[in-house]
Amino acid sequence: MKRKEKESLKNMGDAELKAQAADLKKQIFQIKFKRSTSPTENPLQLRNARRKIARINTWLRQRELAKSKAEVKK
Repeated sequence: MKRKEKESLKNMGDAELKAQAADLKKQIFQIKFKRSTSPTENPLQLRNARRKIARINTWLRQRELAKSKAEVKK
C-alpha cells in the first residue's frame, strides 16, 4: 500500500472508515465466491483487502482508546 493511500485512510472519519471496511468485506466475499468457480486473475487481491481491513480496524481502535484515555484524564 502506498504512503498516500495510508495517509488518506488515516485522515478519514470513523464513519467513512467503517463504510470502507464494509465495502472491502463485500469485495472479499465476491473474490472468494468467484475463486470457487474459476481461478482468480490476481490472487493477491484477497491478501491486500484483508490487510487493508486490518489497518482500518487498527486505526479505529487507536482512536477509540485515545478518546477513552482523554475522558479518564478529565
